[in-house]
Amino acid sequence: MKKYLLSIVIILIGSSSLKAQFDTQLSNYWATISYYNPAYAGQSGNLEATLMSRMQWVGGFPNAPKTTILTANMPYQLLGRTHGFGAVMYNDRSGMFSVTAYYGQYAWKKKMFKGDFSIGIQGGSITQSFDGTKLHLPDSNDQSGGDGSQSSTDDALPPSTISGHSIDGSIGIFYAKEKEKWFAGLSVNHLLKPTINLDDNHTFEIPRSYYFVAGYNIQLNNPLLELRPTILLKTVEMSSLYLTPDSLTEVVKANTLRAMLQNSQVDVSIRMVYDKKFWGGLTYRYGDAVVLMLGGTFKSIVAGYAYDFPISRIIKVSTGSHELFLRYTTDLNLKKKGKYKHKSVRIL
Repeated sequence: MKKYLLSIVIILIGSSSLKAQFDTQLSNYWATISYYNPAYAGQSGNLEATLMSRMQWVGGFPNAPKTTILTANMPYQLLGRTHGFGAVMYNDRSGMFSVTAYYGQYAWKKKMFKGDFSIGIQGGSITQSFDGTKLHLPDSNDQSGGDGSQSSTDDALPPSTISGHSIDGSIGIFYAKEKEKWFAGLSVNHLLKPTINLDDNHTFEIPRSYYFVAGYNIQLNNPLLELRPTILLKTVEMSSLYLTPDSLTEVVKANTLRAMLQNSQVDVSIRMVYDKKFWGGLTYRYGDAVVLMLGGTFKSIVAGYAYDFPISRIIKVSTGSHELFLRYTTDLNLKKKGKYKHKSVRIL
């Protein structure tokens, strides 16, 4: 029987806020929606390339997660219609685990109800690795000779580096109403629920994840000031393992409403934007963190920083998380090349 490494992920990372999510938690989620939803590709009407780096749970937490995400997307006119194309590169290192993924994106777009409607698909490959050479656990029967190393008879924990890969896909819809300055999107990631065989005895399962993102622009009396509230809801079709505040693990029946609620999370954000160039804001992530956000636009470069102050039990071993993104954007002037006028969403 194959040994499932999903429980080891939780034990090695050791965070009650993880809730068995596979995708990286981002504080500047509004700045890289295409990471969550392929239907966003080409939405702004510009060529965009965004580099995001996140250091999770810094300050005394060994082997804390470090994530790098690179996204690029652009619109393209073909046969009188604007389409969206994009790409995503993802790398994450958490404890003994590392994940690398490459995706391509396509978004079909249509004018609808005086707004822009998109349906997007994403496909690519994902590779998972486990470095067992870094793992040292004492044997309960002291078969290791008392040196604290892993027992050679422990088949559940491989002593070497193992890896595997699988195909992966996502689907999403996105709608933006320019006049009312709002947007909303819904997506399903890891649609195929890929199973990665690391070797003959160890398998890693990736659960299906659901994301809902929405935002709105509020123009204040001062024409230089705008409020931009956004929200991100996410939940996971978790299997048999999740963390609770009072215990390490609890077994529940897979893919029930109770299991999905246990693995749900909500981020509520609000940013004050000055002259459409500089912003500052706060995010509240229920049960996990309060986030400070700062950033600005400098010609073709957009830069943003977020600091997560933990409010969960992780505060005992971490001073917080840091996240930085840089985006390059350039206008493609598609309006001059066809009749289809694709409007950008200023909230982004």
